[in-house]
Amino acid sequence: MTKREFTPLTETNFTRWERIQIRITLARKRLNIDWEIFAQDRLAVFGLILILIFAMMAIAHPILMKTVWPRRIYDPFTGFDLDMMPHPTAPSATHILGTDSLGRDVLSTLLAATTPTFVIGLTAAFTTALIATSFSMIAAHYRGKIDLVITNLADVVLLLPPPILMIIVGARFRDLGPLPLGLVYGITTGAGGATLVLRSQAMKVAAKPFMEASHIAGGAGGHIILKHFLPNMLPMAALQMMLAVTGAVVADGFISFFGLRRLTSNWGTLIYDAFLYANIGGSGPQWHVLIPTAMAFTLFALAFYLVSRGLHKVADPKIREG
Repeated sequence: MTKREFTPLTETNFTRWERIQIRITLARKRLNIDWEIFAQDRLAVFGLILILIFAMMAIAHPILMKTVWPRRIYDPFTGFDLDMMPHPTAPSATHILGTDSLGRDVLSTLLAATTPTFVIGLTAAFTTALIATSFSMIAAHYRGKIDLVITNLADVVLLLPPPILMIIVGARFRDLGPLPLGLVYGITTGAGGATLVLRSQAMKVAAKPFMEASHIAGGAGGHIILKHFLPNMLPMAALQMMLAVTGAVVADGFISFFGLRRLTSNWGTLIYDAFLYANIGGSGPQWHVLIPTAMAFTLFALAFYLVSRGLHKVADPKIREG
């Protein structure tokens, strides 16, 4: 009898397309496992639903302005309803949330302010994740002086609280839009506290047996970082992204609430205007403006916080092993 030849099953036995399909299948299985862990937290799922609702609000405003609402009445900056005098007016069938002291529709301004909120929040989130993940993986892989430099830099940046820095920048450059302010928050958060948190996670990954095997096999630095470090860092990076959104949005709201912004209207600007023009015509506090806007602030921050709780469970190795 002749012995059958045995060919080891390695990636070299597959075509390029087959390797891509295998990686897609593995990524899909990992995503399914992550979703099962995430979905166990009902509050996290509720937070995800809230985020989708806010996304629909941001999408709905330009559609309503082009199809249903006359611009002369419902424009969030210059709209004015001559048939509803004097302003402000209480909620009605024509204006669901009423009008403010300047005659603007409250619902229109509330929806219009959702997009800048998303811009600053997501900009801060992605900037935080990109910087913190890159720094932490480099520090954990190369160690030595490089790790020392990155750690000391993070300690220094940690002394600059991002919200305070945003308020200073917003007061000095009052025409900055949400994108630059989101970058300011993301850079200071990513290079500071987020780097220290993710570096701890990267050190745990570096101590895994498969990392030692990769070094023994002669894997290059870039290959090890992208193929081994990055997939294991993504859940924790996503957690830091969610936390960055909450911090950036709240800080931006404070800047606008203190009247330090001129260029962009957001929820903080709406609250500032409600207080600034509260005594026009003896109207007093505009509760139909303050309450919906404050609720939008609270629910937006709450949504990302709840999602971050679910992502923390996904990133927790004890839960994953269970």
